[in-house]
Amino acid sequence: MNPILACLALLSPSPRLAPDAYVDWAWQDAQPAIAAAQPVDAGQQRDIESDKSLGKKYSEEIDKELKASEDKAMIERVQRIGGELALIANETLTPVIWGDKRLNRFEYTFKVVNEKDVNAFSLPGGTIYVYEGLVKYIESDSELAGVLAHEIAHAALRHVAALQREQSKISAVQIPLIIAAVLTGKGGEALMATQLTTQAISSGWSVKAEQAADLSGFTYMVRSKYNPVGMLTMMERLAKDERAAPVVDWGIYRTHPPGRQRADALTEYLRTANIPLRRSEVTTSFRTSVSAADNGRVTVSFGNRAIVSFAGEEALKRADEAALRLNTFFDEDPELFQVGIGEDGTVVGLRRPLFQLTPGDAEAAKVPFDELKRTTVGGIRTVLYGLSYRVWNRR
Repeated sequence: MNPILACLALLSPSPRLAPDAYVDWAWQDAQPAIAAAQPVDAGQQRDIESDKSLGKKYSEEIDKELKASEDKAMIERVQRIGGELALIANETLTPVIWGDKRLNRFEYTFKVVNEKDVNAFSLPGGTIYVYEGLVKYIESDSELAGVLAHEIAHAALRHVAALQREQSKISAVQIPLIIAAVLTGKGGEALMATQLTTQAISSGWSVKAEQAADLSGFTYMVRSKYNPVGMLTMMERLAKDERAAPVVDWGIYRTHPPGRQRADALTEYLRTANIPLRRSEVTTSFRTSVSAADNGRVTVSFGNRAIVSFAGEEALKRADEAALRLNTFFDEDPELFQVGIGEDGTVVGLRRPLFQLTPGDAEAAKVPFDELKRTTVGGIRTVLYGLSYRVWNRR
């Protein structure tokens, strides 16, 4: 069994339970009781206070370098979603594959900074920085929640302390260098050239920390009102856009890339938790939309690509119904050959009718009916080809 899934399975009262049964047991019934039963001894309290002190010191220095955002709506959104997840984190003992396995409770603080990078990072003790560029990049509250849950997990699992334990020669004075270069993705040529930073990155710490934060962050998301699929779609879109524009500064994702291994792990978490992988519910990039077109027509698009335009008195109704069916179809990540069209203009996907074209639609588009049928199916297949490039779960 995958070692990460094994951590999830350890929470199950019986290995014979179906995934949905043990997930329900683990996340809903057991966690509050487990959390409540976690006493904080003197040693753990010292560790928590040490993280708070260290984080406060670093935060004071970072606040001198990063300008605070003045966007009140953005600040409120980040603090609201972050606060909800922080409450969950403080009462949820998660499976831990790397880091402090104890339930460490912090008073989390969320700061939005006026920076364009797609970036976020956390400090020991629970101070989390979110860049405006990231908030503008995300496409739903669930995607933002996924980022915040991941960053909360870094603090809750005390990853900086774990790094310090593993790198016994690293002093407390040197730890800020690691935070700057590894957590934030920043630090400049001189910092990146230091042997200390190079060793920290090449040691595999960042990979282990990211995998652990993904698992614990996913656990928080399952217990929240947000859709955990947002963690995956954020990762997929970042990877796709990085391939398309490699010169863009992606902040933390430069040293912590959203790779195939992490995406596969998140996909398995979703399957194990019996959570449908419906990207259309958490993004606009992977969702159909309806908009007005010329000559009274109504167009259905996927992302930025128009798929079909309907004409006539019921154009809007037909478009809305088609958009719903297409979302379901695209969410299932079908193959190119699994879409076709009948002589009567009925477009079929995965053996289900998606919508029907009419001669009136062709007349409004000023093209022959057969040509409209051909170009419509061709447009859907182009979308499917793009999906196969953008997402990782296709085998």
